[in-house]
Parts: sequence; C-alpha cells; structure tokens
Amino acid sequence: MSGQNQTDSRSLQEVFTYLEQTFQCTFSYKDIDLRYHYTSVPKANDLELAVQTLSQSTLFNFTILEDRTVAVQKKEGLVRRCVVITSEIDLPMVNVAIVTPYQQLITDSAGRADLEVGNTSEEITIRYTGFETIRTTAANLATNDCSSFRLLRKIEYLNTVTLVNYLAKGITKSTNGALNVNYKEFDILPGLIEPDVLQTIQALPGIQSVNETVSFINIRGGTNDQNLVLWDGIKMYQSGHFFGLISAFNPFLTTEVNIIKNGSSAEYGDGVSGIISMQGDDTIGSQISGGWGINAISTDAYLEIPLSDKASLQLAGRKSFNNLIETPTYTEYFEKAFQNTEVLVNSEAESASNDDFTFYDAHLRFVYKPTEKDYLRVNFLLLGNRLDFLENAVIDNVRESRQSELTQENYSGGLYYGRIWNNKFSTNIQLYGTTYGLRATNFDIRNNQRLLQNNDVLEGGLKASGNFAISQNAMLMAGYQFNETGITNFEQINNPFFERTDKQVLRTHSVFAQTNLSPAKWNTTIIAGLRLNHIGKFNKVLLEPRLSINYRFLNYFSIDVAGELKSQTTSQIIDLQNDFLGVENRRWVLSRENDIPILKGQQFSVGINYSRNGWLVNAEPYIKRIEGITTQSQGFQNQFENARTHGSYMVKGVDLLINKRFRNVNTWFSYSYAKNDYTFKQLTPSSFPNNIDIRHTITYGINYSIDKFNISGGFNYHSGKPITTLVPGNQVVNGQLNFDLPNASNIDDYIRVDISGTYSFSIGEKLNAFAGISFWNLLDTKNELNSFYRINSDGEHEKVTENSLAFTPNATFRIRF
Repeated sequence: MSGQNQTDSRSLQEVFTYLEQTFQCTFSYKDIDLRYHYTSVPKANDLELAVQTLSQSTLFNFTILEDRTVAVQKKEGLVRRCVVITSEIDLPMVNVAIVTPYQQLITDSAGRADLEVGNTSEEITIRYTGFETIRTTAANLATNDCSSFRLLRKIEYLNTVTLVNYLAKGITKSTNGALNVNYKEFDILPGLIEPDVLQTIQALPGIQSVNETVSFINIRGGTNDQNLVLWDGIKMYQSGHFFGLISAFNPFLTTEVNIIKNGSSAEYGDGVSGIISMQGDDTIGSQISGGWGINAISTDAYLEIPLSDKASLQLAGRKSFNNLIETPTYTEYFEKAFQNTEVLVNSEAESASNDDFTFYDAHLRFVYKPTEKDYLRVNFLLLGNRLDFLENAVIDNVRESRQSELTQENYSGGLYYGRIWNNKFSTNIQLYGTTYGLRATNFDIRNNQRLLQNNDVLEGGLKASGNFAISQNAMLMAGYQFNETGITNFEQINNPFFERTDKQVLRTHSVFAQTNLSPAKWNTTIIAGLRLNHIGKFNKVLLEPRLSINYRFLNYFSIDVAGELKSQTTSQIIDLQNDFLGVENRRWVLSRENDIPILKGQQFSVGINYSRNGWLVNAEPYIKRIEGITTQSQGFQNQFENARTHGSYMVKGVDLLINKRFRNVNTWFSYSYAKNDYTFKQLTPSSFPNNIDIRHTITYGINYSIDKFNISGGFNYHSGKPITTLVPGNQVVNGQLNFDLPNASNIDDYIRVDISGTYSFSIGEKLNAFAGISFWNLLDTKNELNSFYRINSDGEHEKVTENSLAFTPNATFRIRF
C-alpha cells in the first residue's frame, strides 16, 4: 500500500461523491469509518479501475455489487496507535495536526488522537503552528498505551510570506523582501528540465547573466564577485561546472534557496550586490531513500540513510560522462565554454587536440538531533572542473606537442550546532572552512615557454548568534562573526625564468544586532539591524545599517521599503584576458590600501505588491551605488584594458512582474529597466555606460500542468550589451588600436525562445520515475554576447565575437525510491 500527496487530497466522502456522479454508482460505508481519511481522486476511465486505485491508496477494500453498489470495508491487519501531545507551555494542545499517509487527524481537548496506518514503517508527522514539526514512524509508537510527544516552541524571525507562487509554484516572497525557491514544490521553467539552482533564479526580475553563465550572475547590475554565495552557511568561491554553464550545486540535496537583492539581515557580511543562500534538507527520514538520474551531460546519484530515529546521512555525487560519449548537448556546451580560447585554436602553424574535460561534485551531510532541543549538522562539499589538451606547433617542419591543463576545485566543510534553551531563547554556532584553487599550465611551444598560474583561496570562519523572543510580535537577534581569508596568486615562466608570489591575509571581526517587530494592529513588519565590521589590516571600523519594512493594506496590497549599507573585502580581477588559458581568467584578490579598495555598497528600494484571485503584480524601483570597484575587476577590452584605477557605478532601475495563475496554467511577464553608469575620475571620459548596462529586459513564460505532465515555454529578450568600437577609417594608429568613446555602441539585442516538458510516473510500488526533454534556444537565434577588437599577426585589426548557446536539446531520466 502507498499513500498520496496530501496537498492533492480530499476526504474520502468527497471522493466517493465525485465517483458516484461520474460512474452512476453508490458507495456503502459507515460514516465513522471514513472519519479523517483522505486520498486523491483516482485517474480512471471506469469504475473498476477507480476502485482498484482506491484500494491501493487507502486503508479500505472495495467490492462492486450487481446493482453498482460499492461496499467499503476496512482492510484486515491495520496498525492502530494512540498519541498524546503536550508542550512546554501550560496550554491544552487541541487541534494539533497528525498526518499519516492515509489520515489527517486533529487532537481532541485532551491532546489525544487515535490513528491507523497500513504498516509500522509509514511516516507520521505532527504539526502545530508556532511549534517545531515532529516526524516519526508507527514503529516508534507504544503498542499497549498512548505515546506522548512534547512540542517545542518554534523561534522564527517573523518573516511572514506575503506573496505565494511568485512567478512559479514553489517561489515565495517574504515580508523582509527575500525571495525563496522551495525545490520540493518547485514548478517547471522554460528550457530547464532539472532544478538547476543558479539557472532557476535568473527567471526572477532583476537577475540575469549577460554571458549565459551561472558563474557570472548579475543582480541589479552588479558583477558575480559582488554576490555572497552560501551553501548551508558556508561561503563559496566557485559556483559553476563546465566553467560556468551549469550550477555546481547538486539540486537534489538543495531543498531551497533564498535570494536577497536588498535589505539583507545584519547577520550577513559581504555581498554588496546581493545574496544567494542555499540550504539542504534538515529533516531525518524514517527510511532509506534516494535516486539516480542521467541527462545529456552528466549522471548523478543521491542517497539518504537513516542511522537511527535521531540521525541520518545524506550522500550525493555527480560526474560528466563525455569520456564515454559526447552528445550534441555536450558539443554545444564545449564550443560555448571554450570559444576564442587556446582550446579551440586551429591553424596550419598551431592547433589543439586530444582535449579531455570533466566535471564532478560530491556532497555529504550528517544530521543529528540528540534531544528535542539540540540540532547538529556536519557537511562537506567537493566541486571540480578539469581540462587538459595537447598544444601542437610545427617548428622547422617538425610537429611538437605539449600538454596544457586547467583545474578548478573547491573543498568546503562546516559544523553547525543549534540549541533551543526555552520557548524564548535559542542559540546557534557555526564553524567552517573553504578552499578554492584555480591552476593552469600553459605551453607556448614556438617560444619554448611554460607558464604556471595559481589562484588559491583559504578561508576559515566562526559565527555565533542568539535569538530572543521578546514577545509574540517582537524578536531580538545578536551575534559575532570572525573570518580569516588568505589569497595567494602565483606565476612562473621558465624562459626567461620569472616567478612571482603574492599572498594576502585579512582578518575581520564583526558584531551584529537586529530587531524584528510585527505589531498586529499596524499590519506592518519592521526589521532593523546594524552590523559593525573591524578589518584588522586596515584598522578600519565600518558601520552597516540595514532596514526592511513591509506594510499591508486593503487586504490585497502591500508596500516594501528596503535599504542597506554593506562592505566587501574580496573581489575578482583580470590581469590579462588570456590568463588561465583564457577560459576562467578571473582571479580572486583581497582588498589592499592604495591598490584595491574595500567595496562599499548603498542601496534603497520601494516596492508595491498586489495579490488577488490568482493575479500577482509587483513593481519595485531602486537605486544602487557601489564604490571601490577597480578597472581590473570590470574586464575592459578597450582603451582601459591596461588601466589601473578605481571608481564606482550607479544603477537606477525598476523591476516589474505580472503573474496570473489559472487552474492548470501559470503565466507571467516581467520587465526590468536599469541605467548603469561608471564613474572613474582618473579616466577620460570619467563617466560612461557600465559593461553590463542592460537597459531593457523582458521575459514571458507559460506553464501548463495536467496530471503528471508539465510543459513550459518562454521568451527572453534584453537590449544589447555596450561595446567600444574603433574610430571609423582610422582603426589603427602607430600599431595600436584606435578606440572610439568607451561603451558608446551596443551589440544587437538578445532574443531566445525555450521550451521544456516533463512527465512523472511510477515503476511498481516503490519506484517513482521522471522523464523530461528541453530545447534551449528553440529557434537557433544567433545571439552575440560580446565583441572586441585585436590586432592580428598581419598587423591589422580584427573583430572577435563571443556567441551564445545555439539550439541545444537536453533530456533527462530519473528514478526515485
């Protein structure tokens, strides 16, 4: 026997009434037997199949009599148990929800409920608003007496959800302005058949990637290094596989992601542009579960192993399989990732061959709840990309070859402990460490040179905080954070010999406090905080106030006001465009006086929301200024490519979303306007458009769901990226490119249409399967992502273009148990 999805469930009496009207029959049963029993309406074309399905999904047997009367009887051998719910507060625990695969009960005035299950392995969930959820199995319940469960008060930040199904099912917006994507409930999106974490969030207004990579996500006009990317609270320095084309984080161990564009909590440092925080599943399963899947690029597997009723272990791994077979999807990704690099060099004199590329990741999470008040989590993550190939050259009519290689790896581990001391006070502490390494070996056969380049990051951190519930509508949070970050950049050339090592270390101490107020009579939530950072090497103290206000009025409207000051001491720069084989040419660096300033961000926004009858409308104007950016961090490919100075950029924009949900259809339209300008006082001109000044962005999508089938289509448009052209008729002067005004022109507008479809089905009683197919850039539109100029071997100028993914199909098949 198997249960059903409770969100699709109806009472058995409602199901019987529906079937009676559909098949002109009569169900005969005792009302008391059906009490609290729920199931979904069976999908069947005749009465015989319908009752057969009901028998598999309920605790009843069904017999069809000659007069089309269906006799309903309880199955034999049912497990009957009793539970009594208590709590740490002196109140009767009435109407506590007790959910089994077949029943949805509530406790009586004594806090008691009598339940039935098919066997002792089935999960039982105990829920009550304001208290921690308890999950157990019938095997853990007493056989001769009632089992007692004590609920603990749940301490939370009052971040009430204001907008549900924001753009798609599973996406919500909280009163603090954060957007939450819950992958357990997540809907399908155009062009995606699996919940790629960093691809998903690009469907949200104000978030995009101008070069189609997840390693260069732009939140409201900022660069990717200005985003704080967290995995279970651990700061990540690598986010992409295939050097940025797909997310490096396994979506089947990532249950939700929070995106904060403005008004972030005072507990967060860094991330002057935005925050992307991913969390795994902290529940302890009652039985072994897992799955295996394959798509056109990689295969993966995950497994959750309950070690006891208090501990579980989660394991997952993923690896590309192009060493066995290269699919058309892999070919498109490879050409996109390595275009205009040495990997795809091909001429009579020089060429590349025998390329071997692979990516992989491994995840481990251990969750332990020794008591009702204690929670412990240990996790480990490994991410990796590796490329090697032969560089070939013909010298004196002799073909010579050398192997060049590029590796990118990230190791991260963390220990988290949380404790609920009483119904008002809780604490948590986290220790973590993360290392990132980008290493390249590059041979220049013609000049008999070998270049070694390393970019290594080592970071350790400690974070502790406490939460105190002042009242039901007020919360106080305070804490301390310490971070030590060391970054080493190494270069070595063998002929002539040259070696350079640059190592920088920064230690930052931070204290923070925040209050959350939600006066019931005001229909308002106010979150105000202050963070104080002391950066040891600079001997500087930075104050960072944070504010988020949500006001609800006229039942269907709300207004969001948010503002923040933030700082950041890590950033990425490009020394030379062909560093690290030209593939991943950005290297992490630390701020240092008179060279790379501390990044400082200021942002303010006001938004209005309307939600009623399936309609959702959200409009949010904002202004954002980031100071301390360097020319090296912006990746100029014009007259400022070799400039070494710092400045700022300012973005003025608005994000708009209109979403309408019908019964089986969800459709949305989003528009973003952003004017993004640089200011560099030491450059001429000092003010000009940002490299990622994308003025207009439009997306339209539609999802259709029926039974287990989902299909989604979408249209994406944005105005062309700014570029710098050469002076017409005078392109080269004294052997140098003669550039026109910086970023005064734009490449052609970007247009892309995507479509995807998925289907879920069962294989036997214990296996669920999932299949999907998608088409990225369905119309095979030739989109130009970037262009720049260089002087070729003949001393003439030439234009180099970087193109988007062409028409790219993908398919997946997964099984779960």
